[in-house]
Amino acid sequence: MPSALGSPCQDSQQQQSLDVPAAQQAAFSAPWEGFVANCQCHDAVAAVHGLITRLLGEQHAQLFSLALVPCTSKAPHGHFTVWVQDAIVHVSGTSGVQLASGVHWFLKYFARCSISWELTGGVQVDAAHLSAASLAAMQARGSVTVERAVPLSFYQNVVTMSYSMAFWEWDRWEAELDWMALQGINLPLMPLGMEALQAATFAGLGLSAEQLQDFFPGPAFLAWGRMGNIQGYGGPLPAAYMQKQLQLARRVVGRMRELGMTPVYPAFAGFVPRALAALYPDAAITPASNWCHFPDAYACPYLLAPDDPLFARIGAAYITTLRAELGWDASSYYIADTFNEMKPASDSADYLAGISRSVYAGMTGADANAVWVMQAWLFFSDSRFWQPPQIQALLSGVRCGRLLLLDLFAEEHPIWSRTACLFGHPFIWCMLHNFGGNLEMYGALPAVASGVAAALDAAQGGMVGVGMAPEGIEQNPAVYEFMAEMAFKGRAAAAAAPGGLGAWFAEYAQRRYAGAGGLPASTSAALQGAWQLLARSVYSCSDKLHNTVCDVPTSRPGLARAEIMGWGLAPHLWYNVGEVRAAWELLLQAAAGCPRLAGCSSAFVYDLLDVSRELLSKIAGRFWADAVDAYKAGNLAGLRASGSALLALLGDMDELLASHRAFLLGPVLQRARNYAASSGGNAAVAATVAVSDGAGAAVEDANSRVLHKSSSLASTDSGGSAESASTAVGPAAVVQAADGAEQQQRLAALYEWNMRTQLTIWGTSAVAGDSEVSDYANKEWSGLISSFYLPRWQAWLARLEQDLLQGRQYDAAAWRLEVLMMTYRWISSGSTSSGGSSMQPEPMAVDSAAGGVGVLTFTADAVPAAAAELALAPVGDAVQLSNRAYERYGRLLAPGCSATAATAAAAVAAAAAGLAAAAAVPAGAPAGTMVAAAAAAAVVVGAAGAAAAAAAAAASGPLPAAIDAAKA
Repeated sequence: MPSALGSPCQDSQQQQSLDVPAAQQAAFSAPWEGFVANCQCHDAVAAVHGLITRLLGEQHAQLFSLALVPCTSKAPHGHFTVWVQDAIVHVSGTSGVQLASGVHWFLKYFARCSISWELTGGVQVDAAHLSAASLAAMQARGSVTVERAVPLSFYQNVVTMSYSMAFWEWDRWEAELDWMALQGINLPLMPLGMEALQAATFAGLGLSAEQLQDFFPGPAFLAWGRMGNIQGYGGPLPAAYMQKQLQLARRVVGRMRELGMTPVYPAFAGFVPRALAALYPDAAITPASNWCHFPDAYACPYLLAPDDPLFARIGAAYITTLRAELGWDASSYYIADTFNEMKPASDSADYLAGISRSVYAGMTGADANAVWVMQAWLFFSDSRFWQPPQIQALLSGVRCGRLLLLDLFAEEHPIWSRTACLFGHPFIWCMLHNFGGNLEMYGALPAVASGVAAALDAAQGGMVGVGMAPEGIEQNPAVYEFMAEMAFKGRAAAAAAPGGLGAWFAEYAQRRYAGAGGLPASTSAALQGAWQLLARSVYSCSDKLHNTVCDVPTSRPGLARAEIMGWGLAPHLWYNVGEVRAAWELLLQAAAGCPRLAGCSSAFVYDLLDVSRELLSKIAGRFWADAVDAYKAGNLAGLRASGSALLALLGDMDELLASHRAFLLGPVLQRARNYAASSGGNAAVAATVAVSDGAGAAVEDANSRVLHKSSSLASTDSGGSAESASTAVGPAAVVQAADGAEQQQRLAALYEWNMRTQLTIWGTSAVAGDSEVSDYANKEWSGLISSFYLPRWQAWLARLEQDLLQGRQYDAAAWRLEVLMMTYRWISSGSTSSGGSSMQPEPMAVDSAAGGVGVLTFTADAVPAAAAELALAPVGDAVQLSNRAYERYGRLLAPGCSATAATAAAAVAAAAAGLAAAAAVPAGAPAGTMVAAAAAAAVVVGAAGAAAAAAAAAASGPLPAAIDAAKA
């Protein structure tokens, strides 16, 4: 009998679940060895055809013929083959994901089309490249077969859901699943709906809904609740949210299975509500260690000792509940992190091995073939504790082949290379890349290519996959497209070879703006040059610094980094700004030479603004440093000049970024608020969660409140009860009507509070009420700059100005209190459409007896006030605004213009040589031949202009010494 929440197959788009006994009996001793075979369980051809239709439309979808084929001994991890015959594009592949990867390969390398996230450019297709004439020309190229180098491609970080996906509807999830399949992802994280399943599991143990209210965090902070860092913060979590997430989970899991993906579900890691300790007084339950000094109300969730018998009982009950709702997969993967950024109670080998043994036993109690997926982040984040003996001890508790490690930050700090390939346990080489969803043009792509190639050579089969594990997505699309290709045989080695990165970006630049159609030769050359410069500057970081964005615009103001508790005032500058300035100029030249480029290609507008934003952000560091120097020297005129320049730059940034939807705050807050309206309509706020524990007890949960706000969600009793189910543990929800309009508004306020808080102060702390993670999730977005960052800088500059006028000392403690109050006012300022979203500081009085002039330069009226309503759609001409910014600030990046011409010319020549060499490769050559030829040619030609370019770049130099001082 299905669980009381309904059959997991009740959605028409959900495929019938696999029969668990048959699936588990067919499991391999090492699950990834048979991964491809296990992914052929559904009608993958129909699923991928649906993907193509959504991507290209029905007319172009009819051009594709798809076929599933078995694996071969030559390509045991899977492959796809692409060829064109009689104006039909044929793609064969060993799974749905491989078919989608083959379609993507055709679009990229045959039809020169580009697919990225919608906000970062979306679908860029030149219809002329899919015409009968173009297809006939492609037929002469013969077939191309691409083999996987490793069986697994993992996707997501455990916090991606909270930073980027907390309020996604089905349409956005469907688009993401399509993107994942095109990139070859076959092992995605799937945390949707887990809180509803946990609530049902705890209810089965006797806990009421009221006893869970201080346990689950709010929607934007769920990831840290799952890892035991915090509890209750931003909540209580509404029942309507839990129910909707579970409904989405059914659809998402169904589509994953159709495409041949195997979900990775969160498992029970030992964290339990406080009330469980009172209900089970004999259980070994103790507070976990404190994370980031959160106050007691939100810190130290209780941790159930893994060797306590109750641990295995809860772990098995949870997985039973999960599988009853979402069905079984041919292979079972569960992720659990008991010590994420928290220290174990002991470093003894017996203790650590016992912990992992018991955690895994909690999984196998309900799923004998479970594979535990563990992030290796803890071994990096607390490397003092996790020395090789401790790492080996923890891993030894699970037999080899049943523990799969995610080497999460391998592009900068690989764990496998310092632990004898993780002591024999299989691992996935992951690129972390992004922290907090920050915006920074950043990549360590040479390290990615060489790192993957080295691990494949040295790990002797221990490396079983590659992964993309960003904390936030929808940024730097080139980086993720590049990383996805590392799963294919030969791609890492080719990109790591001399000239390989440039050759890859030459191809990328050819297809990136396909939506604009055929481009003039001069425009194409400018675009090629721009991307060659970006490839060897922003995307070739090699300093191994933790790239959490701490640039000045989004930083809490202060005289020095040491003054602020959060993240900021530490600009990371690893590239020669002369090269990036030259790329900016080339993009503007391309726009001037071909006006339709910006009009027809959202990707071009995004890239132009991203380059502009990147450099303006670095320039802000110079103005801040100059203002600090002037203040310390008692130079009032200098302070006013530098401070005014900083505020003007922030105003220009806000106006510039308002011209593309990817950089708008308004739609983000609107999406959060709209999530309340779609949670079952006007009536979906009270829910009854019924759990069958033999008696079919009903648990009511309808309380929600807004943390740190004066209003709270009223409790609502729901009188219904759910029918009992025959399964041992199975959740069900019955939605009740309860003053729908008012409740919906309160839910919307709670969801918006979650987003505003995450973007700004993030957390709270027992230390002076401040937050150690303030500004960690900063975003350079229009609306956020004008209504939050700019007024914050303005208030700080006003304080410095008053200090000099009155002859008083700088008071860091008073400023901290002032900025905290400003932040909370902004967080609580409400709707995206009801005004009041600005947090302009109050004008500060001046003591004329102390030398004041009666009016301060940095008052609320001194800069444009933030808009009463946050824009929900782009405003302004991006090219004109970028041109204006370049004219105003470009000279500050590279004194003299000698760098631009020489650097750009060398990049354009190298790119052109590479493309010409690739075009000369005969039809039917192996897939890697083009890349190798292009790379070799680019190296030769690039070397000829290297001396001139280097000399010019040296003349431009990095930003002035002020920003170097700011970094310190």
